[in-house]
Amino acid sequence: MKDPDELKVDPGAPPAPGGPALEPRPSRHRIRRITTWFLIVLFAILTPITVTAGWAVRTLTDTNRYVATMQPLITDPVVQNYVATKATNTLFEQVNVQRKITDALPSSSSFLAAPITAQLKQFTNKEMLRLVSSKWFAQLWERENRFTHSAAIAVLTGKPSPQVSNTRQLIIDITPTLVQAIDNLDKQGITIFNPLKDHLQNNKSLSLQLFNSKQVKTVQSFFRLAILLRVILLVGTPLVGLAAIAISVRRRRTAFRVMVAGAIGAITLSVGLTAAKAFFVAQAPTLGQLFAAQIFAIMTRYLTASLHWVIVAFVVGAVFFWIIGDTAWAMTLRKSLVGGSKQLSQTADQIRRSEKTAQVLAEGKKAARYIGRTVVPFRWGGAILAAILVVRANTTGSVLWILVDLALYQVALSLLERWAKASDLANTATADDTSSAEKLASPS
Repeated sequence: MKDPDELKVDPGAPPAPGGPALEPRPSRHRIRRITTWFLIVLFAILTPITVTAGWAVRTLTDTNRYVATMQPLITDPVVQNYVATKATNTLFEQVNVQRKITDALPSSSSFLAAPITAQLKQFTNKEMLRLVSSKWFAQLWERENRFTHSAAIAVLTGKPSPQVSNTRQLIIDITPTLVQAIDNLDKQGITIFNPLKDHLQNNKSLSLQLFNSKQVKTVQSFFRLAILLRVILLVGTPLVGLAAIAISVRRRRTAFRVMVAGAIGAITLSVGLTAAKAFFVAQAPTLGQLFAAQIFAIMTRYLTASLHWVIVAFVVGAVFFWIIGDTAWAMTLRKSLVGGSKQLSQTADQIRRSEKTAQVLAEGKKAARYIGRTVVPFRWGGAILAAILVVRANTTGSVLWILVDLALYQVALSLLERWAKASDLANTATADDTSSAEKLASPS
């Protein structure tokens, strides 16, 4: 018989009457829960910052990417009309056309000077619009954007540069457009602007202001921070999400919350872009606000596309982790999916039993077996195609989807290769069994 003092005490039993009360045990998982929620919220905050920083650095620090971003500006009708109107006004500001026409007309016909000037200005504007829409101007636009790329970096980083004005504006010189327009007008008999050619060739009389000092000031601080922290953000943000899942008590549920947090962060950025556009346009002059709106929309289109892919990826991840969860809705959905898959399997079996389907499947098996036996060229072909697509990709989201597709393609090839080998082994075994049976059946 054991000594009563040696009997084990149930730590969960209530204290004996009159005995000392047991101190409540602190929750072992409380710190982990608090840390997990902190990391989830941090992930939601860092996601839009990381996406924006990656876009800003990749777009503005690479010349080819910068030119590709700016190139569609000049094909936009709003921008073309703005440039054509500004070029026309510049010419008519340099020359008092109405006075010259008045001097050339008889005094009795001087009243015709104003309507003739208006018609000439309208004609000049059409000529400018035709010129701005031409391939020649597109090439000029690309050349000038490559030239001013270093100025754009200097403006946004706040570093001094000979190409940057003291007012910290980003300006593209398109004076050659005026010279070309004067030549085109001269060919059509309009020589009133010819004396301006020498002056225009020696001075930057026509420039397109993409960002004024107020607009630059609003994005300068963020761009500097993006350059400084780009590596930390691109590496650290995914690690924050993974850390939240790793230290969590319930990892599947935390993974779902991380996906939702990332989607909320990306959606918040998408909404914030609308507010940023309104603020950016408000900093522009009244006559150039429509032009500023087009600049903002075109320059941020890669960011918008990346955001859409990021939101889709997070939503798909959240749905996946929700479906494999233990909620009543998730379990009901899984049962429905299982039932639907069984029904599809039965329907597929019925289809496979038909003769035409059997022939098609036989041909498909032959093709699959061929791919599985000669899998190496297909692997290299897929890798080369993916490399070409990655080089030509315009957004981070596109690169990610290309890599995902390549991985799925390689997995499919591996499955076909295994299936072909198993099929060959099965055929060999069947042939050996048939040969042995024939030998046993043949008379000795």
